[in-house]
Amino acid sequence: MDSNFIKSLQDLAMSKRARIGIGIWNADADLIVSLQSAGKYADLLLVGEPCCDCAFDYVPSNEPWKELVRLLAAGEIDGAVRGNLPAGRTMRVLAEQFEIRVKRLALLELSGWAFLLGPVGIDEGETALDRLGLVLEGSRLLQHMGVAPKAAVLSGGRLEDRGRCERVDRSLREGELITARAREAGLDASHKGILIEGCRGDDIVIAPDGVSGNLIFRTLLFLCGASSFGAPVLMDKIFVDSSRARGGFDGPVMLASAMAGMKDNCLVLKKG
Repeated sequence: MDSNFIKSLQDLAMSKRARIGIGIWNADADLIVSLQSAGKYADLLLVGEPCCDCAFDYVPSNEPWKELVRLLAAGEIDGAVRGNLPAGRTMRVLAEQFEIRVKRLALLELSGWAFLLGPVGIDEGETALDRLGLVLEGSRLLQHMGVAPKAAVLSGGRLEDRGRCERVDRSLREGELITARAREAGLDASHKGILIEGCRGDDIVIAPDGVSGNLIFRTLLFLCGASSFGAPVLMDKIFVDSSRARGGFDGPVMLASAMAGMKDNCLVLKKG
């Protein structure tokens, strides 16, 4: 996917202007000001305590992670963005409310290349089955957006490194297994081993585990200048996770609003 894909999402978000709840926790004035630009993509409802004068509607709560998820479950908002709420508390409540195991794929753009990356939670993607689920569900998400996805599966060595140690051998076996199962499901998937540089142009990149995925995410975002548009949780309702370290929430709000537009209007985007 290229930058035209992101532009299509932005256009759809501005057209839809969905009602999006965003979590606010111990916010200062700078954070509230940073939300002004996100307001062009959605009708924002702040959930928590803004702690300052605020032009947005808001719902005060001492436990905004619970209130945000409640609003989403009740259909009182079209989608939700975690904002700066604590990740652990929020994801626990989300998992309990919807009886799911939380799985996320981050939408990134680097030098005109847009792609989904996962697992990005340090406790996610522990097994080959978990990572296969990310490939399959991420592919369904992109297919809904009009993309015929290409998936790249990473592992802990070059394919010719078999025999160097058991850890590498296990990682390579799992990479081959995930790729084979994804192909059996009709997807365009390839096992790239440790050669992440060969993933450019792919639409989904699957790391060997959540720790390495989080390191890749942080390296791209904070050292390489990639843009992050949040990490949608793979579920029926729209919930977009957001990094606590980000400077603003334009990307996740935009993505949540665009996903609401696709869901409500049965619209799809075309691959760039």
